Amino acid sequence: MLFEFQKHISTSQATLPVVSVAALVAWFMLPSNPVPAAFSGEAYGLWEHVPLFLQMGWWSQAASAVCVAIAVYLMIELNNANVLLRVSSRMLSCMLLLLLVFVPTHSFQPGCVVMLLVLLSFFPLMASFQYPHPVLAFETFLLLSLASLVFPKLFWMVPLYWGLQGYLRAFSFKCFVASLLALLLPYWFFAGIAFVMGSFSDFWEHVQVVADVRLGAVRWDAAQMVTLGFVVLLFATGAVDFFINRLKDKTRTRVVYNMLIIHGLYVIVLLFLQSQLFWILLLLLLIDTAILFGHFFSLTHTKFSHVYCLVLLVIAAAIMTFQYIPGLFDTLHLIELFRWIH
Repeated sequence: MLFEFQKHISTSQATLPVVSVAALVAWFMLPSNPVPAAFSGEAYGLWEHVPLFLQMGWWSQAASAVCVAIAVYLMIELNNANVLLRVSSRMLSCMLLLLLVFVPTHSFQPGCVVMLLVLLSFFPLMASFQYPHPVLAFETFLLLSLASLVFPKLFWMVPLYWGLQGYLRAFSFKCFVASLLALLLPYWFFAGIAFVMGSFSDFWEHVQVVADVRLGAVRWDAAQMVTLGFVVLLFATGAVDFFINRLKDKTRTRVVYNMLIIHGLYVIVLLFLQSQLFWILLLLLLIDTAILFGHFFSLTHTKFSHVYCLVLLVIAAAIMTFQYIPGLFDTLHLIELFRWIH
């Protein structure tokens, strides 16, 4: 019975509600590392127009919690629409929720918006498998273009999506034209509004950020390096396990998972090329990692996998302690100071 916990957790209907309640409590109790100033500047496009009160304090945490709740729901629908698991399980949503709590980005930031729009882009992209329809291509790239308004360098993922369309056998000349129209549509409105408001220079600076190919020097702190290493370990675990057991899934499911692996590897490369955008790109990697490792956790039930998951749980607890304890100590210190004053 000791080695049955993994199967019980992955198939239980109570797992998602329990994880959701625990995550909600942790979301407002644990500190958040990145500060609003970290997401200011040209690299984050129109994010500077987001009200400051949404980037600080309880309002910020509440807004990010709403984004996470929507992302969890979208993961449920993505699983239902594409049958990503061979068993009835909400483990993909639970894994995404746990990873988002694990990463100390509980403030409302551009990554929250980008993560939602990229996750939404997976719906028409996966639906286009062997069905090269211009409408699906338009929807996919429109979501990418909208996300680029607050994260301009997301345009660097456009060639990846064209390649994924080809891999899904969903690329055609009409789809290519539709993708170009979708990419240009938000910027057509952006340019028009900027021209009318007399701030066309803002639009031009935004475009220049997309075209800026200068590589960022890797300047991660210890917490970021440890966090990325652990997330990549989970990603690699899910990818390797899927490759070993891929014949157990249907052809379409195998193609979708291969697409997710390619997407995740591309994001990892961008993380090293644009290390200054760590917190945004890491949230994108969490989408692929949640699906791949969730597949491993839900469908691989061996003694080795059970022991391995327990070891990962201990490592995750240690990393979270390393990330959050200093902030918790600061919080407790402020509470004691407040009590002393009164």
